[in-house]
Amino acid sequence: MMVVLSLYYTIDAIFVANFVGEEGLAAINIAYPFQGILWGFAVMLAAGSSALVGIEMGQGKGTKADEDFTFVCVFGVILGLLWTVLGLVFLDPIVSFLGATEVLTEDCHIFLSVFVWGCPVAFLGVLYEFFIRVDGHPAFTIALYVAGGIVHLGLDILLMGPLNMGLKGAAIANISGLAATAFMGLAYFLLKDTRLNYRKFTCDWKYIGHSFVNGSPELINESAGGIMVFFYNIILIGMAGETGVAAGAIVLQINYLILSVHIGYQVGCMPLISYFYGAARFEKINRIMRYTAWYIAIASVLATVVCIVFAPQITSVYTDRGTELFDMSVYGLRVSSLSLLAAGINIFASGFFTCYGNGLVSSIISISSGIVMLLVGLFTLPHFFGITGAWLALVFAQFTTLTLSFAMMRKYRGRYHYKIFG
Repeated sequence: MMVVLSLYYTIDAIFVANFVGEEGLAAINIAYPFQGILWGFAVMLAAGSSALVGIEMGQGKGTKADEDFTFVCVFGVILGLLWTVLGLVFLDPIVSFLGATEVLTEDCHIFLSVFVWGCPVAFLGVLYEFFIRVDGHPAFTIALYVAGGIVHLGLDILLMGPLNMGLKGAAIANISGLAATAFMGLAYFLLKDTRLNYRKFTCDWKYIGHSFVNGSPELINESAGGIMVFFYNIILIGMAGETGVAAGAIVLQINYLILSVHIGYQVGCMPLISYFYGAARFEKINRIMRYTAWYIAIASVLATVVCIVFAPQITSVYTDRGTELFDMSVYGLRVSSLSLLAAGINIFASGFFTCYGNGLVSSIISISSGIVMLLVGLFTLPHFFGITGAWLALVFAQFTTLTLSFAMMRKYRGRYHYKIFG
């Protein structure tokens, strides 16, 4: 599901690059931090609450799980509406803060002024995605996002192609895909025979607070993408102008597409680990850990090799060969791909502790790889290595966090009854 989701966002960027051009691609990259932080809050609520509901189901507290599930869905829609209002009221300051140049300001404004209307369905779609997995039907989440992706990409082609609507068309296609995902999720819980059901609830604000704390690592993981793009835009626009921002968009989009494989694995494991922990079936968790060790080792090496060897072919999908943008993107992809050797372990380690309700440890790992060490690398390495240092910042952040991830896994193995390698 995560691969499908990231794939159609990647294809969205490809369509923008080909239909609108280099400046359009740079504009949506400038606007991305707003989307990244939005996704961060949505995933924080969804991951934190679904883990708690999974534990309640494992403990046999079905009624309580239903009540909490219903309350979170209602709260998510309200939170999404609040994002829409804030986005519309503060649109100009947001575009200015994101660092849009005079050339890109109008395009950023066009895209975000439409996109903000999709915030409520964005929250609801993410919530349904997580709770459908907890309900025991992870395969349906793939259908959920395939359907949303078909709507999204179909409208991309229509609105940016024959109708020539540019970035406004891209934004309409974006929120239409989100709406399709949300409505399919709603239909799942209303029409199917499910373990989780809507039920009359009371407003348990303490539960929302616990969900936010437990899901805070996912806020950091998702928002870190937006924060990373924000600072990359500042560094690259100073070093290479709008072309640098467009190259950053290509490199980071491909990086996220590959990381979505690890994120998807982590997200898929989370309800299982929460449930088995609640049911005290620790041997099941160790089996998951054994599979995980093999999976991460193979997937990480394979992803790195593919990026290094096939960087020109991958980049040519976005832009023509022989251009400055092409050369810059190929080089950036090859250098930054070394970070993939460590990223899978850090992603899994962060999500792993969320499953146990230990948001603090998860947050420490996420903050290290996604914000602190990334910014340390981003603001120091370019001074010594130029634009190469900007790409190396990703590598620096993941490998410095790797030691921390292993240290935390060793420290808590006795408390949670797992073996690191199964």
